[in-house]
Amino acid sequence: MIPLKYFSLPKQVLLCCIAALVLYTGTVAAEDKPEKVIAEISSSEAEESAQGKVFVEVEGVARKLLTNVLGYLEIYQFNKKPAPSAARVRYLHRAAEKQIIKALQPFGYYHASVEGKLGENGDSWEAQYLISLGKPVLIESVDIKVTGEGKDDTEFKKAVTKAKETLKKGKQLDQAAYETLKKQLQVLASQRGFFDVKLEEHQIRVDVDNNTAIVTLHYETGKRYHLGKVNFDQETEWLWDNLLNRYVQIESGQPYDARDLQQLQGDLSNSEYYSAVEIGAAPKTAVNHVIPINVKLTPRKPRKYILGIGYGTDTGVRGKVGITGRRVNRRGHKYTAEALVSQIRYGVAGEYIIPGKDPRNDAWGIRSSYEEEHSDARDYKAFNIGGYFRYRDGYWIKTYATDYRIEEFELGADNPTSTLLIPSVEWSRTFPAELEKRIYADHGTWLQLRLRGGVESLLSDTTFIQPLVSAKWIYSFSGKSRIITRGSLGTTIVDDFSKLPTTLRFFTGGDSTVRGYQFSIIGPQDAQSQVVGGKNLTEISLEYEFPIKEKWSIAAFIDAGDAFDDTPDYKAGVGLGLHWKSPIGPVRIDFGHALEQPIGTNLRLHLTIGPDL
Repeated sequence: MIPLKYFSLPKQVLLCCIAALVLYTGTVAAEDKPEKVIAEISSSEAEESAQGKVFVEVEGVARKLLTNVLGYLEIYQFNKKPAPSAARVRYLHRAAEKQIIKALQPFGYYHASVEGKLGENGDSWEAQYLISLGKPVLIESVDIKVTGEGKDDTEFKKAVTKAKETLKKGKQLDQAAYETLKKQLQVLASQRGFFDVKLEEHQIRVDVDNNTAIVTLHYETGKRYHLGKVNFDQETEWLWDNLLNRYVQIESGQPYDARDLQQLQGDLSNSEYYSAVEIGAAPKTAVNHVIPINVKLTPRKPRKYILGIGYGTDTGVRGKVGITGRRVNRRGHKYTAEALVSQIRYGVAGEYIIPGKDPRNDAWGIRSSYEEEHSDARDYKAFNIGGYFRYRDGYWIKTYATDYRIEEFELGADNPTSTLLIPSVEWSRTFPAELEKRIYADHGTWLQLRLRGGVESLLSDTTFIQPLVSAKWIYSFSGKSRIITRGSLGTTIVDDFSKLPTTLRFFTGGDSTVRGYQFSIIGPQDAQSQVVGGKNLTEISLEYEFPIKEKWSIAAFIDAGDAFDDTPDYKAGVGLGLHWKSPIGPVRIDFGHALEQPIGTNLRLHLTIGPDL
């Protein structure tokens, strides 16, 4: 076994590496009851009154009808502007009756009457309109049918069935529902590959004398088009077609569905290989109703550079510099390398990533890292090398890994070195799934299950197994206030705990665990009162966040937890916080108080930046 001290990197050397990399990169990278509405109306014409306004009062219609009436009334468009000339006001008033009647007809009211009045009040005008709706037109018969290959299409059937709930014999005529159906059918035809559609007959015949209407809509879809072979245009052979074809989930000859094309475009864009993805599938290019798919791809720059600086109360000032190789070769291999330094921790890490069978969801990786931490709670140096296979299984992201770890850590007066071969399984899930890429969440849940261990007879100094469950839940109320809860539960079964390195023991306390306490300060102690970490972990937090401005909120919280060997001795912290929705993510400034301390003492600042889930 090689002593870990030979892997140690002086901090000065690491800082020089970071500086060199910075110089190299150079960039950073219902309807309600009938109601009355009064509106102030005016005009900006040349002949305007200095102070007079027009007040319009409309009575006799409910909100839905009122909205349409006001949309038709020309006089209404001059709201809150100086009154026009007397001639203009009288003209608008005379036109109002016809406009109101026309606005009511789409809802089946063909016998409405309007009683209008116009009066002067000083320099102002008062226009009043009392509407009597009369008897509505009722539907006498409905003839809606879809013919062609689309007649058996599920989506067309749903649209027609839904429309017939409103356009039903004996119900009041609603022309808006009729027009909505026509638009829905047109949209569906475009989305589902019916490009030769015809509206063979479409009309509403209204018998005003008898207050009846006949609704007719005959929609011929024609044949459905199909999708053909996918052809890629990369300008240069940026990636092999063998890899690109693994992104394609479309089978040649399958029925056309625009969502499949959108999915292909999204998958290729999310691959990070290309800055632009253009999908061409025009019906005019079809042969025998089969449309070839042409994909034009514009490559991204092969490398991305990262330079960051930040601050956290757990870590102090910290910096990071890194590089991502978006494309190493035409097989689509990638790599990442980064160096980090803070007041308590520094290290370097690298990763080489190989696309899997389904590159949208699968990847193989090789990783290696070296890190040191020198804090009040932990002191260690660790070298790690390993590999993993990560894939998406439904809503779960599953990772199976094996790592070989050499760690030198402080244990009282000794500095033992531990060597472990650690297989691990990790399942994580964020739901709803769309929250995975969001930095703010009004609601949602994150869940992670992890199991890792080692066997003494297989390149490990001790045998252990360690399950850990972590979760976070966010719920928003109508006023946009939120409840945020989180928790962790873990345990360790180990033959010789003294050989278990620091990074595999449980600690708690700090910004993201138990606020009011120093980072990783809660846990079992040795004879010198130094925290050495525990076999078990329990953490729980409850927080209420209340908005005070558009991007600002105040929060109240209580955290509790303990890292322990046998019996827990829970520590709790309470406090208040100020949270800001910044352009780079939520910024949380929290002040926590450890309840084991006298009130008014030991108030601790916690500053964190990062996504909600």
